[in-house]
Amino acid sequence: MSLNLTKDQLRWLAKKGVRINAPAGPDPLRIPEPAHGLEAHSTHSADGVMPLGAYSYSHSFARHVEYVGRYCSIGAGLQTFTNTHPIDRSSTSPVFYQRRKFREWGGDMEQSDLMVPFDAPSAKVRIGNDVWIGETVRIREGVSIGDGAIIAVDALVTQDVAPFSVVGGVPARVIRHRFDPHLSSAFLQLEWWRYAVSDLIPLHPDQPARFAVALERAVASGQLQPMAEDRFLLRDLLRTQVSG
Repeated sequence: MSLNLTKDQLRWLAKKGVRINAPAGPDPLRIPEPAHGLEAHSTHSADGVMPLGAYSYSHSFARHVEYVGRYCSIGAGLQTFTNTHPIDRSSTSPVFYQRRKFREWGGDMEQSDLMVPFDAPSAKVRIGNDVWIGETVRIREGVSIGDGAIIAVDALVTQDVAPFSVVGGVPARVIRHRFDPHLSSAFLQLEWWRYAVSDLIPLHPDQPARFAVALERAVASGQLQPMAEDRFLLRDLLRTQVSG
């Protein structure tokens, strides 16, 4: 589904915490919206709205991403892909499994019943929290990107990416890990991305080990409460503007 957004609507959305980096001009902006919800405090490309969590931004629109967590940074040129041709058959050509191609290219339709169809996988991409994706990255459909992962520029990601790992290359391989196993485990248990940024800043996030200790103490003492995930469809939010 695509939405036609006027400049007034873009300004109204920005006040609601959803910013779309639209080019200047008088014409309405036609922007695709996926069927998956997003949170406020997110910034989107004019190419389309992504299912971003709070405090996330994207310079890209990739239709087959079904979920993006909080505090994510996504560069321009993100693409998703799948195996649209069978690689375990005698030929990858669609003339052997698509009736339309078989007919277009002169096949005898009486033989079309012998064709074995090929259905490409349709699993979506899921991106965790605090993920940084560089420019012109390609991700295979069905892949999950773990919390805290970093994907280098131009990487081709064909397998799941473990939390807090740094991957790059074609195909992508682990380059290193962001933290030692103990600290990574602590962050996964604390799930610091559940909290609002204003609550986290005083805990020194620039010092990971100190941050983990301070967050654990703040949570244990009841000083911090998680920010409930509140996802919505952009079109539903726009209806409240009309009804209000």
